[in-house]
Amino acid sequence: MILGAAVVNAALRGPWLDEFWTLELSDSRHGLLALIQDGWLRDAHPPLFNAWATLLAALGIDSIAAGRLVSNLLAAGLMLLAARRLARRMPGPAGFTAALLLLVLSLPPAIEAFATYRSYFWQIAAMTILVLVARHVAWARADLDLRRDAEMAAIAAMATAASIGLHYIGGLFGGLLAGAIALSAHRRGLRRWAHLMLATTALASGLIAAMVLLQFPNWAAEFDHSWINLPGLQALGVPASLALVAIAHNPLAFAGLRLGPAGRNAAERRFLAMVGGALVVGVALILAGHAFKPIVVERYLCAVPVLVSALMAVPAARLVRTPRLFGLMALVSMAAAVGPLVHSGIKPLWNEDARAIASIVAGCPTTRIYAVSGWALGPAAGTRTARREDPVFERAYRLLAERHGYSVGYIGRNGTAHATPGPCPVLLWYEHTPNAAEDDLAAAVEESGLTGLEEARLSVIRSDTGFVVRADRQ
Repeated sequence: MILGAAVVNAALRGPWLDEFWTLELSDSRHGLLALIQDGWLRDAHPPLFNAWATLLAALGIDSIAAGRLVSNLLAAGLMLLAARRLARRMPGPAGFTAALLLLVLSLPPAIEAFATYRSYFWQIAAMTILVLVARHVAWARADLDLRRDAEMAAIAAMATAASIGLHYIGGLFGGLLAGAIALSAHRRGLRRWAHLMLATTALASGLIAAMVLLQFPNWAAEFDHSWINLPGLQALGVPASLALVAIAHNPLAFAGLRLGPAGRNAAERRFLAMVGGALVVGVALILAGHAFKPIVVERYLCAVPVLVSALMAVPAARLVRTPRLFGLMALVSMAAAVGPLVHSGIKPLWNEDARAIASIVAGCPTTRIYAVSGWALGPAAGTRTARREDPVFERAYRLLAERHGYSVGYIGRNGTAHATPGPCPVLLWYEHTPNAAEDDLAAAVEESGLTGLEEARLSVIRSDTGFVVRADRQ
């Protein structure tokens, strides 16, 4: 039921800017080499997910909704398969795997990530599998036997590589947890486990460092503005709120604290130390980095609620001894996943303005529509960063307009256009705009480069993600 709700949300939800970036960075019509040079190497993310999206596009999956479903269902399937395989070999008390999956899949950030055609749900899946590897190593009494445990070794290596290699910020948590697993295994004499985790971590980290070196010249040339402007103290609130969301979405997990022994065994302490250490050190390093360059964004820290859920899964696993309590926890998880969708509905995002325009065009077919980058309004309008996103905005507007049955003219940075309203209005479409940007409609028209509306009567249609200026004849 949880995955069913996530699938419905992913299939029906509207698109937004980051997802159009995925389409831009998976478009190999001009050749794969050109895409790598002009796309992946100029992006601010590792190329792993872009390469995956490019493969999907080559197979004909070139829409955002289809990409979400295929990509994230595969990630969920691999996570469930790996969890099942590891659960069969998991030493110690039963129930942890089921508890962890319930808690993670019902997380609000997980539901959000599943409905986004980016790498975030893949990061969540990889971190979840890596947590299960940590749980196995914490309880293991025998070292890794590559002849008998080849499948487990492969799962651990792939989870480590993916948790590090999918995102520069989120990958820090994967590297820390993998390092903690290796250190714990080494201290207990599980040398093959330690060597496997260290080798995979070093290889993945080395590839990430190499990509940073390749991309850095482009970052220096093209990124002269950061849209992240969160002050230091407020930045601390982001991981704190993510942790609170993980705790509050299913507090019944803590009922297991009353069902266990007064003390914890050594294996449980090892596991809590690995996960808790990776969580605390990771957040501390991210906040320290944020003090020098703003990097704290909620979706970049999707590992935080996963690690908090892993800590919660320790007492939650004890609820297996009381089937009614475990069943109740499962119901709470389902409610946490389905409830917000029932209460608030599926978010239309950029489709909201696109549909509003389609309604106007249906009533007056000669309506002329122009669109502008959201960067046009605000102090960063003239930056290289703003110009860099022009092609993505143009692609987004044209795809949405085509899907809704009309055409749109895009006015790029420093571009101009001229139109006057006749029997039908002229519409000026802004998405991804600053809050309250529509308060001064005359300024919004002037900044767009669109002329001919000086004598027109202006009104506005506002959505959660942007707005449309409507110009009618006086």
